[in-house]
Amino acid sequence: MVKIYRHKKYYHEFESATRFVDVEYVNDEESCDYVAVACSDNSPVFEDIRKPIVYSYIREHPYEHDEYLQTQFGSLKNTQDIIIFSLSSFQHFAPGRKNVIIDQFELDAYDRLFIKKECETIKSNKGALRFLLLGGKANKNNRKPLLDVLTSDKEFNQRLDWSMFGIKDKLDDIAVEDNHYIGYPYDHLLYQRTNFSIISETHFDGNQEFHPTEKTYRAIANMHPFAILSTPYFLKNLKDKGYETYANLIDETYDILKNPTHRLTNFTGSLFELNSKNIDYNQFEFTARNNVNTLINNAKNTREIIRKALQ
Repeated sequence: MVKIYRHKKYYHEFESATRFVDVEYVNDEESCDYVAVACSDNSPVFEDIRKPIVYSYIREHPYEHDEYLQTQFGSLKNTQDIIIFSLSSFQHFAPGRKNVIIDQFELDAYDRLFIKKECETIKSNKGALRFLLLGGKANKNNRKPLLDVLTSDKEFNQRLDWSMFGIKDKLDDIAVEDNHYIGYPYDHLLYQRTNFSIISETHFDGNQEFHPTEKTYRAIANMHPFAILSTPYFLKNLKDKGYETYANLIDETYDILKNPTHRLTNFTGSLFELNSKNIDYNQFEFTARNNVNTLINNAKNTREIIRKALQ
């Protein structure tokens, strides 16, 4: 089994790719195969490491302007071996180094919900449409503005359950990192008493990459059909990962609009049109079940990719 020494200063379990596979953690650098570095610190994190490094940056994309990453990789010597696990390419910071692209949020959902069973998941939810909006931090342009439009429609509002954090308990009672709710645990009753998720993803406006997070994968894991307000071509990229969307029942042309204001307007229009139709959950269930299986299979494949990369 691969032996991992977790850097005594620059390792945080939540940010590490090695937590998803079977490894042996050891207490000193001399007896390890890899030194694990997993953090977002603005520090020379690779200084004085003598063994090969396994580095994880799996909560965000490595944007070229990130000064923290510039500081980190400025400390990486040409003589140091490194494997990088990340959401997208580290070519700008570490050209020519071994870089393994993984979807951490998909794998994390599988690990928490289907392996460790930290939260209950809903297996089916019959009946007429009942909408759920779990928005996260309200100060983004696809959060509170979206909620305001949806709740302004009396008929839609009667079918809508919402929360900016996805919980019913006080925020003080849940896991928070740097004032950010990490998505787990959630109140499974929110998914049980609804059956269609309206997802306002982390990225919306600006030139940002495809970035599905726990918001999308929690809905999929709980058998919810969905409409997702995020960056342009988000649904196309999701389909490229093997997931099915619901274009046969909801107008998804909003997904290709590059102007965020137009995308928001068309998104709400699609939801209001869906709400006016005589549709119930039975028309979504087969696709929703296939998406759960896709999440599980994708995550298993990712776990195997991590395991082989460490070998």
